[in-house]
Amino acid sequence: MELQKKTIDKNFSQLSFNSRLMFKEMKKRGIRLKRLRKTHIVRAKYERHVETFYDIYSNQVSYTKGLMIDDKYYAKRYLSLHGFPVNRGRVFKAKNVKEAQRYAKEIGFPVVLKPAMSSHGDNVYMDIGSRKELSLTIKNFTSQYLGDPYYLIEKQYSGEEYRLFINKNGFFAAVHRIPANIVGDGKHTIAQLVKKETFRRMHPRNTCLCKILLDDEAAKFLKNQSLSDDYVPKTGQIVQLRRNSNVSTGGNCYDVTDKVHPSYISFAKRVLKTLDAPFIGIDLMCKDISKKSNDYVICELNSAPGLSLHMMPEKGILRNVAGAIVDVIFPETIK
Repeated sequence: MELQKKTIDKNFSQLSFNSRLMFKEMKKRGIRLKRLRKTHIVRAKYERHVETFYDIYSNQVSYTKGLMIDDKYYAKRYLSLHGFPVNRGRVFKAKNVKEAQRYAKEIGFPVVLKPAMSSHGDNVYMDIGSRKELSLTIKNFTSQYLGDPYYLIEKQYSGEEYRLFINKNGFFAAVHRIPANIVGDGKHTIAQLVKKETFRRMHPRNTCLCKILLDDEAAKFLKNQSLSDDYVPKTGQIVQLRRNSNVSTGGNCYDVTDKVHPSYISFAKRVLKTLDAPFIGIDLMCKDISKKSNDYVICELNSAPGLSLHMMPEKGILRNVAGAIVDVIFPETIK
């Protein structure tokens, strides 16, 4: 990635792009950085103030609080107890298939199956519409793990997905994430259009966008639309390739910070205060974030949210969330 080469020196090249964005901001402020041998641990020092980082994790958030925030089930359970709206869900072990089926029927299909702890939309299955399909999905999910893994089943909420960022100083940013899709030209197949769009995104790569995946989940989603990857869409026809909107699987990402209704900014501040964290990423689903409504749910939280979504969106204003994080960790460097 061309952007990565410009971010920080060679000694940090093996670290995540997320952390390099933050460390680049620190270097601008005169914060000295030292990577501990060949580990991913970095020591940051400004005058007498020293912090230790792994990715963008630091001692600003305790280990136990970080685990709770990043656990897709317990984070929402905690927020629900404090009156925040969350999509209904429960955790099951691999062997509890019948119990999971009963629960899915109770909350109503379609449901979503996902790991309780993961990122980037890994192993997330959506549009599960029946007990039989759920059983097959559980079997497929558990085959990818050792032992008797836990999984989370949730009611599938229909709406638009947004990533909100908020820090304790009140800095706020928001992006609208849209599931992977292509636009037909009347000549090329879906597979060919995906290849063309992926090439455009990666040569050169100057936004947060990733390759579009045509995997089993995409094939299933196309099949539900009576389509396959050799279908030739008409000119201007938009074909959605999957339900989840993760950028890591090919979704689009637009900055919408200036369009967000003030009620959602207040909501984000309340979430942060409840968690007593320095900053947080919130995955929110609602119908229209520009309008006040009570019809919204929290999908999950992120104690180390992706920075490139806000700093390199496909469209819209670039928001310096790396700077917002450094502001709360090294407040003495604010100018």
